[in-house]
Amino acid sequence: MWELIPVKERKLYTLLEKLYFAENPLTLKDLSHEIDSSRRTISYYMEELKTRVADTGGFLETSAEGYILVLSKNISIDTFQHQAMQASPSLQLIETLFLKNEMSGIDLENDLHISTSTLGRMITKLKDKLSDYELTLGIHPYQIIGDEFLVRRFFTSYFLETYGYQAWPLPYIDYSEIEKLVDSLFQIDSIRFETVNVHKFILFTAVSIIRERFGHNIYFSKLADEHHQADEFNHMRSQVNAWLSHVDIDENKKELYEKIYTFYMFYYFSPYTKETISQSNPRYTEKIEKRLSQLAQSFDLPLTDFNHIATKIDDMLYQNSTLSYAKPLDTYLIFKPSDYNMLRLYSRKYPHFYDALTRLLYELYDLYDIDPDKINDEELLYLIISRWDNLSFHLYQKYNSCHILVYSPNSYRHAENIARLLQTKLERGCQITVYGEPILNKQRLNNYTFDILATAGSVHLDIEQPIIALHNGMNRRHLQQLFKAIDDAFKNNCQKTHDASVIISEWTSKMDSFHS
Repeated sequence: MWELIPVKERKLYTLLEKLYFAENPLTLKDLSHEIDSSRRTISYYMEELKTRVADTGGFLETSAEGYILVLSKNISIDTFQHQAMQASPSLQLIETLFLKNEMSGIDLENDLHISTSTLGRMITKLKDKLSDYELTLGIHPYQIIGDEFLVRRFFTSYFLETYGYQAWPLPYIDYSEIEKLVDSLFQIDSIRFETVNVHKFILFTAVSIIRERFGHNIYFSKLADEHHQADEFNHMRSQVNAWLSHVDIDENKKELYEKIYTFYMFYYFSPYTKETISQSNPRYTEKIEKRLSQLAQSFDLPLTDFNHIATKIDDMLYQNSTLSYAKPLDTYLIFKPSDYNMLRLYSRKYPHFYDALTRLLYELYDLYDIDPDKINDEELLYLIISRWDNLSFHLYQKYNSCHILVYSPNSYRHAENIARLLQTKLERGCQITVYGEPILNKQRLNNYTFDILATAGSVHLDIEQPIIALHNGMNRRHLQQLFKAIDDAFKNNCQKTHDASVIISEWTSKMDSFHS
């Protein structure tokens, strides 16, 4: 889909993205290398970028070191993603086909103000891209066709990426009524709503209403043809009906909403329910739960309830293995959701943990007989990382923080005052605890977990952790030894993930026991 955006827009966005994520200024040479264009061309693009960024309230800072992007405080990169997509005639064609259903070539040429030859080129390119999603383009009349559930997912992703979370692109649909449905659903205790993308839920509803109005019945989806899913489907339908019976909406619309939400919730929501829906087909939820628990133990992380994660993974992989949808796990067309940046962070900060998760997924692909090349690892990795309770906090505490124990021979209060002063000096992830015993010795220190012992005087003890005698001045120059010890502690704690990954490799080789 990226190729459907005009070349110039792609290059402008790529430049902006590089500047957005850059930690240091980027020169023309750096940027020229990134998008494979001459410096002269880059200079031209940068002038246009300056105008676009300025239009949003930001600016491009230029210095001898290079360019720095400074966005307005309420603007993020998604603003420019929307601009890039809205500038694409091919994507405008997709939107027109959705909003006006069956159209002739003449209709499209007039609507988009393009020639017959231009339309022909756009149609050829669009057909090629749609095939990745198990969709195609019918031409008599023109319309996007394929499994109805996939068609709706496709258009939902399109509108979300093109218009974002605040603009409402479908004026024919009553947003307030769908908002009322969401509010009522939010009140249901049996649904874990904390990881649901609410706006996507709203857009899917709106897309489904329009598709039903045009006569595209959701019952034509392959999901409806899976006879062995009948029990689960009926269970979900009864739950949806029970919910809708308490919502104040027109009775004539309830049948439509019951149809839409039974399918949506069956595919997406069953893993979110606190009481898991009984499934008649063979499942591996318990095995996945067990693997996730082993992973947590190997990295010395607290155990948590993995059932909702395991159920969702099981459901997604099962659908993938049985329905053979192309790109079944992709939740985006061009631009990854902003929270996917967590994957970038985890792969850099906790590479051994990230690798262990990836190896676990490949075990699961083998279990479900899925070709790894035909599945999006990122979607599953994001699912695990984003829904694992307090995972970022626990990893940070375990592998990215430094625990400083403060001791003063003068008094506990003196040590406490030093600890408070240190907290104002250390702008990083340091936990500071005061040594609370009246006597300091090696035996009593065994009762504490710490990386550095910071003292208010000279101390001689044979312990593994470094001892730093704090300078009376307590300014930045005097704290250099402490800063170095903190950096070393960070490195040592990060190394723990490597040690844990060695343990992981032992149980990843036990595939036979996993399959049994």
